[in-house]
Amino acid sequence: MAHDILSQFYTCLNFPLCERIQELTRIIDQAGSLKDLQALFPQLINNIFAPSLQNGWGIRQETYERNEFDMLLNFLEPHGPVFRLCYKLLTDPQLKYNLPLNVLPLQLQMTLERGRCPQFYADLLTMDSQALNVVALALNPFDYYIFNFALYLVNNNQNKNWDHRNSVYFDLACDYLMHFLPCDPNVPVSPNISYYTGKVPMVAPLQTANRPRSPSLLIMSDLSGISNQHPSAQTQSRNEIWRSETVLQIFIDIWMSVEPFNNGNIEMYQRTYSTVSSSPERVRIVRALVKHIHGFSAKYNSDPSAMSALRKYARQIMCSRAYHYVKHLVTTWPLDASFRLVMELWLSLIQPWRYTDNTTNRSRYPRTQRNQEEGNTATLDESFTQFIAENFPSYTCIFQLVIPRFTRLDLSAYKNAVMLFRLGKVFSQPHLVPMLLNLERAIADNVSGSPDNGHNNSNLDLSYTYNGVALNKWVTIAKQAISELNMTATFDYDPVWSENKREYMLEFVKRICAAKHTAEKNLENYTAKLNQHNQGFWNSIKLWFMMGDSTEESILLEEYKKVPNYLTSCVNYFIAIFGLNENMLLPFETELVEDSSEHSSFSNSNNLTLSIAHKLRNKPNEIQYMGDPELKPIMSYENTILVRILYQISTRLNELYGEEFSRLWTRNDFWGYVAREVLQKPTTIHLYVKDSSYQQSVVNQELPARLSLRPLGSHVFVAWISIGYIFCRIFSYSGIFYLFFLVTMWSLIVLSKASLKILRIINE
Repeated sequence: MAHDILSQFYTCLNFPLCERIQELTRIIDQAGSLKDLQALFPQLINNIFAPSLQNGWGIRQETYERNEFDMLLNFLEPHGPVFRLCYKLLTDPQLKYNLPLNVLPLQLQMTLERGRCPQFYADLLTMDSQALNVVALALNPFDYYIFNFALYLVNNNQNKNWDHRNSVYFDLACDYLMHFLPCDPNVPVSPNISYYTGKVPMVAPLQTANRPRSPSLLIMSDLSGISNQHPSAQTQSRNEIWRSETVLQIFIDIWMSVEPFNNGNIEMYQRTYSTVSSSPERVRIVRALVKHIHGFSAKYNSDPSAMSALRKYARQIMCSRAYHYVKHLVTTWPLDASFRLVMELWLSLIQPWRYTDNTTNRSRYPRTQRNQEEGNTATLDESFTQFIAENFPSYTCIFQLVIPRFTRLDLSAYKNAVMLFRLGKVFSQPHLVPMLLNLERAIADNVSGSPDNGHNNSNLDLSYTYNGVALNKWVTIAKQAISELNMTATFDYDPVWSENKREYMLEFVKRICAAKHTAEKNLENYTAKLNQHNQGFWNSIKLWFMMGDSTEESILLEEYKKVPNYLTSCVNYFIAIFGLNENMLLPFETELVEDSSEHSSFSNSNNLTLSIAHKLRNKPNEIQYMGDPELKPIMSYENTILVRILYQISTRLNELYGEEFSRLWTRNDFWGYVAREVLQKPTTIHLYVKDSSYQQSVVNQELPARLSLRPLGSHVFVAWISIGYIFCRIFSYSGIFYLFFLVTMWSLIVLSKASLKILRIINE
């Protein structure tokens, strides 16, 4: 029987995905022998999370538009067949599967080898009896699955398409967070598996870093909530929450792992960036994790339950790990618009007051609730003063890394203006900057609330107290947070609101003003360009027949209109954030001044972002497609299938008659003029190629005169051809006659335009 089940299992792995899932579900639900399931379980998990698409199931590539999406989701969801299999196997508490240490992220490997790991790993470590070092983790089936699920994201960075917002993997990650870390304290994790007793009780208390004593920073009691409880009560307590503990600890440790790089070898890091960096998908998933843990911890109460202790513990470990992860991303992320993913992750980390409800549900279903988060009206209040003090570097240290990026961007570009607007809007929230400012000054002066007479600002009261509560008691916590989160002996905190930064702050705001002026000019130029483009007889005909990229033009025009408004708000935001006076904004040149940030106290010449910035400093204001026009992405006004068919036809004709086309184009007789009406003119395109060291370079390529049939692939052209054919049939003309009529009319138009150009009646 065992041989029969295993043979069925191996056979079904070669089936198409839908049939494979159906057969595996049948095997899991109907298998009678536990030993058979124990044998096939690790092979099933390894097959699902195989690194290559040829061997794995591709759950990071499957999106909700695909037919297999729902089947994969149902198979892997918290109540699906895979978890039913895990719970069946948990009936044997001695069953363990080894996970080699070398498959874990380097940071976690080093932590486990040094013995400074969280207590969660205490009963999981497998030692080499001879070398006396950690070689593997011994995991129960549930832990084994969660580890493999988390590692699949970190160890497979081949998916660089950050537009894949709803892959099976992303939705499963959100489902696991909502199910195993329920925000509602009254909702238990289901199903109840009290029969499993394989976890070692938490005999010692959970500990965080040795910070000063404060209500949330004291050494936590054990998960049972009472330190001197009887061991059997401790066991029972952990049995209720160990699955939540597993999901929390593993997701944080693996997804927020940081791969270090050597500042002295930045070029080599850039070459291997694609293999060691976080993918955009990973950043988006980590943001969902951060938001959910904020909501999960917000439901903490003082009752002595294990889940309550876990809620309190969750935010503490998450914030510490997230700080280093976000700091690494800000330092190494490319200087492009995708940085908004990193910035939104950071802004989610420092705004827990926005995620007191079930925000993961909105991440899980963004198609129907995409704008709900933006409409969240939750505001900062006194209950978060302690959080801000405990995570003070997450606000100020990362802020000092983010600002220099914007000095190297074209702020008149829409996406960059939106990013800057989001940053300014968050830090201009009432009470946030005054709290950070007073804490920073108290840290610098060792006296809470001591005024700085050189920093005149009517908007920021130097004797600021939050709802009547002085910030003195939080200063020690903030100072300790700076020393703990920046774990280098040579780290010296550089204040954001110090007097030596005022000139840099002023130049930054002037740069925004200059970008606003540039954006207004860009709007005027683009509007004039559109008006000119729509003038003339032929353009009027095209506009009347709706032949053209009118949708894209209207979207682009709308973006041009929004940029000046965004930048105006940014000027007001950063004047308030930096404590400047509007009178300080002296007249400035419309051209951006030479970047002075390299000499400012914000900058660091060893940063990877500076190395990238030197290559991208002179970025043009308008980004244009520079490749082969025939390979330009298919637009919304074009028929995808028809464009591809026409491309194949024109490519074949150019291969056969390319030399003849080139000769006709250069002729100055009548047929030369005709050829120039029909063919595309020679042009130079720019291609990006990678050499053996994976460095990109631009290569110019000359395209000769060639035939292009792509204009025939527009929806409007197809619609008018269809309407003409219908009228032709109404008047009893055949399709051959209609085709002959079209060819004749096209020939007459081409010959007429060629003749008029020979006679210089119309411009060539």
